[in-house]
Amino acid sequence: MSLNSVRLFVFILIAAIVAGCTTSNPLKGGQDAQKKKLEAEIDPVLGTKVVQGTCPPILLREGTSYYRKYARGGEDDPEKIVYQAAIADTTRQCSVTGDQMTIQVLAAGRAAAGPAGKSGPIKMPIRVAVVEKGTNKVLYSELTQFEANLPDGTPTTQFLFNDPDVNIPITASRSVRIYVGFDEGPYDKS
Repeated sequence: MSLNSVRLFVFILIAAIVAGCTTSNPLKGGQDAQKKKLEAEIDPVLGTKVVQGTCPPILLREGTSYYRKYARGGEDDPEKIVYQAAIADTTRQCSVTGDQMTIQVLAAGRAAAGPAGKSGPIKMPIRVAVVEKGTNKVLYSELTQFEANLPDGTPTTQFLFNDPDVNIPITASRSVRIYVGFDEGPYDKS
């Protein structure tokens, strides 16, 4: 057998293996099994399809994962920190209704009283923004004064921020990034 014949045989064998991997097995249900799998991904509460595969990624921008509140006139003085907070983890869930994608954005973190602080209610400015890749066009931006409570005794707590109604066109879902983080910018809730 010549070298070219061996190469041809190996090529045909590899092509047959690859073709076998990409076809559905009629014994395992084929298209009916795929349809049932897709139907099983319906959120029972919302009654909408959960689309994790096309759900845009969620990111933290540098410098937005932590927040410090200082006593008046004590900016950048570690002894004047009233409380501080940090976002430790983020996640999202997407669902599609018609031509809109609704994204539920969650951020988990910790907050603790500083040397100038005490137990009690605190507010943290958390912004969720959806930005188009490349153009940096903002499709959604919401700043929330998120409230948490530092308990008596050990004034430290965990928090879970939730923005359940981030809506974008489904056509934009593959070309955007979701950002969540602390933002001390102007708060306008008009």
